Amino acid sequence: MWCIQEITEEYRTRMYRLLALYKKEYDPNQPLVCMDEKSKQLLEDNRKPIAAKPGSYEKYDYEYKRKGTCNIFVAVEPKAGMRFVKVTDTRTKEDFAYFILELVEVHFPKVDYIQ
Repeated sequence: MWCIQEITEEYRTRMYRLLALYKKEYDPNQPLVCMDEKSKQLLEDNRKPIAAKPGSYEKYDYEYKRKGTCNIFVAVEPKAGMRFVKVTDTRTKEDFAYFILELVEVHFPKVDYIQ
């Protein structure tokens, strides 16, 4: 997570440039794609949950077994209402590069450029 310490002239310039990009009309030859990634811990229950009964919720124990981690890449093309998700076992530079390559070659093979 990042924090803005001070709103400087450089910050304003970059913010207005980004807002202008978001305001542009949709052009399928120049899609606007936003990206993010998140590492997640994979967990497994140590005990079976107690099933729900009428008037009572299903109950889970607080203990769990750690089952490793995974990484989630997400690319969103908000103006077209599209999203692309890829889950990888690791979070390396190579994983990121292959995700970008897949975006370019599979999802946007015929565009002029990606914004």
